[in-house]
Amino acid sequence: MSDEIVDAVDGEVVEVEEVEAPVEGEEALGDPGKKALDSMKAERKAALDRAKAAEAERDALLAKLEGREAEYSAEVEKRKVKDDAILRAELKAAAKGKLADPADASLFINLSDFEVSDTGDVDADALNTAIDDLIARKPHLAATAGRRFDGDADAGPKGDPKKAGQITSQEELKRLSPEAIVEAEAAGRLDTLLGRG
Repeated sequence: MSDEIVDAVDGEVVEVEEVEAPVEGEEALGDPGKKALDSMKAERKAALDRAKAAEAERDALLAKLEGREAEYSAEVEKRKVKDDAILRAELKAAAKGKLADPADASLFINLSDFEVSDTGDVDADALNTAIDDLIARKPHLAATAGRRFDGDADAGPKGDPKKAGQITSQEELKRLSPEAIVEAEAAGRLDTLLGRG
């Protein structure tokens, strides 16, 4: 994808090509090469940011000359609100499955680090990288591999319901009154101890 940006100094249109991440062969560069590539990417991003700021300043001055300051300000604010909504939604979608609560992504990641294109597209690789960086900084926000609680709500005895409440030792039997022993035998709670079940 390419963008046309007006050079603030010369006033001529310059076409800027977006670099797709990752760069081909980036893995083979080694640490020094990756650092140099990251530095070049940062410089390029800074240059793009400066160009877009100059373009925004030019548009604001043009609106001022034409007497459309209020309209221009409203348009810029409307675009910012729309872009923020798109970024939050895209960030939350990208964080699903990576963060325990995907809504945390917009709390810890600065949305102004990302841009929404004129067509509403967002750089998914940049969002995923930001989420991975967040997980590296705050691992407690990461989604767990499985459920945290593997039990169920029923804390009662498991297995055969007929064996539930069985008296299984002589000690338990000694603690019961004669009436309770008769009731337990009638209810079948002595079957395991007596070898009947």
